[in-house]
Parts: sequence; structure tokens; C-alpha cells
Amino acid sequence: MFRPTLVALALATQIVVVPAVRAESSLEQAVALWLQGNDMQALPMLAELAAEGDVEARLLLGRIETSDLGPSPYRQSLGPEQSRELFRQKDWSAFGLPWLTVEARAGNELARALLQSKRPDPDLDLIAKLNAFGETQATDYPTRIIALYGDADMRETLLADDQVMSDLKPYLTYLSETPEPRGDGLAALRHIQPDPIDASSDQALGMAGLLALGLGYGDVSSDNPWRPAVEDWLMNSASTRPIAQLCTELCADESPNCAFAFLALSGGYFEAIRIDSPLETVIPQAEFLDSPRARLMVLRRAVLARTETNLEWLSETEPAAELSACAINLIGDERQAYK
Repeated sequence: MFRPTLVALALATQIVVVPAVRAESSLEQAVALWLQGNDMQALPMLAELAAEGDVEARLLLGRIETSDLGPSPYRQSLGPEQSRELFRQKDWSAFGLPWLTVEARAGNELARALLQSKRPDPDLDLIAKLNAFGETQATDYPTRIIALYGDADMRETLLADDQVMSDLKPYLTYLSETPEPRGDGLAALRHIQPDPIDASSDQALGMAGLLALGLGYGDVSSDNPWRPAVEDWLMNSASTRPIAQLCTELCADESPNCAFAFLALSGGYFEAIRIDSPLETVIPQAEFLDSPRARLMVLRRAVLARTETNLEWLSETEPAAELSACAINLIGDERQAYK
């Protein structure tokens, strides 16, 4: 709406300025619904566009199928045939071809790179290619593979690369230097705060265990001297923004404890940093991180997390109860939608 002074000016000069309004495309509408968390409407829209040949819809669906870390109750309710209807090309095969495969076979280089990014083969060129496409978050797995299976020269090259995600450098560093007990967690702890760490300290090793693997593998006590630094990182890091937003909005009085709970329940540092846009060329990472979908991913990952024996919900274990009453209540409420 124009302010009165601008309306008066327009009337006085007999000029009416009508701002151009661009109608949202069907893809934009589907993406907006998906970012709001509305799978029931968004996924069929994307599936229809993919069937009609929309390349971006195909790539996005292909990535959603394989990289959604917090499937909605709607997705969880789908049977195999219904899921194929949404995520696969309708063909004569028993399962239908994934859209990434369809596009890769048609010569789409981005689709080929995204498929390759799921393979356990160390490949520096692939990381450069994905970065060139603007799909930085898709370099997560290839970076970890080089850290694990690449040689020393590959790790050194990658560590010196300005395009490598900063949050992944602790993993590379941990595997590039002399191994130490709980070294992946210690590398993460050194990355998120500047103070020197006594690697022989029980408290440091306890926090390192939690950062490495999450709840059940480290120290979650409130008096651990490293906990304030970890909570501060969770509340202020760009990559954990959805965790901070979720806890600030819904658990304001205990938001740092809430954030720590979601770190623990999601599997530690190396999982908490992976709240990613499925396809950055369609949904930029910054836009995704600020979306309701990202906050739902944080919540639903915790809702669906089970103990290692897969016998009970991780959030319902005794250690979880000590983390944050508000976070555990949020998780309990959300779980009702899956019943």
C-alpha cells in the first residue's frame, strides 16, 4: 500500500505507478509450499512438473527423495507404490527410474555430478565441479570420503582449498594429523572455540565424545566446562541457525539447553552442521536455513532418532531427559503426528 504522501503526489501529477508483479511459476509455488513443510501439496505438484519435463523439478525431487533428513508424517505414510508415483519416472520397470538417473542419462552434467557425489570414491575434481555448479552442500559426502580414503596429498590439497566448507575442516584435520583418542570430537571442539584443550582431560574427552557421535557417547552434564562454548556455537553459528531459531521461538527460557539437546539427539557436531538445501540452484542455502522446513528437519530428525539397538526412541531414554524439558516435550508432541 502507498503511503498517503506518495498517493497525493501521484494524483497531483495524474500519474499512476503500478508496480510490476511477477506471477509465481508452478515450480516456485511448489517450492514455497515445500519450504513451509507442506509435502501433501508440494510433492504431487513437483511430481507433475517432473513428468512434464521440468528439469529443476526432476533434480529437486531426486534430491528430496535421498537427502531429506526429517521425512514428514505424510511421506512416512506413503506405501512403496505411492512413493514411486511421487519420486520416480513412470516407466515399465518394477521400481521406476529415479529422476536424477533419468536426467543423467539425458546428458545433464549436474545430475551426473549429484549422482557421483553419493559414491565412496575419493575425487577432488568432483568437489570442484559441484562448487562450480553452486552445489556446495552436496560436497559434504565427497569431502568426508577424501578425508577417510584419500591419500595425504589429497587431504592437504583440500584443506588448502578456500571453497571447502569451513565446518568440515575439523574432519579433514582429524584424519590428516597424528590420530588421538576421540580425535574427531576434539577437532570439532577446537574448531568451534579458541581456547586450548587438554586432550587428556576427562571433561574434554566427554564433550569430544558427544560432538563426535551424539547422545550416549559423551558427557551431557550441565557442569561440563566446555558446554557453554558448545551452546554458544549452536546459538550463533550460521550452519546451526535452524536449531537456534527453533529453540528461541519455542523454548525461549531454555534455548541454549534446547539447542544442546538437538545437537545430542541429531548425532553430534558432524550431523548438526548438515541441515542443507537439497538443491541450492533452486533453493539457496541461506533461504533454506531460514525456512520452516529447516526447523522441521531439526525437530523431525530428533523425533525419528532411535537408539543404536533400534529398540526405543532416543529422546525417551533416561540420558535424554536430562537435556532440556522443553526440547523433549516438543519432540513428544511432534511424534504424535507419526502415529
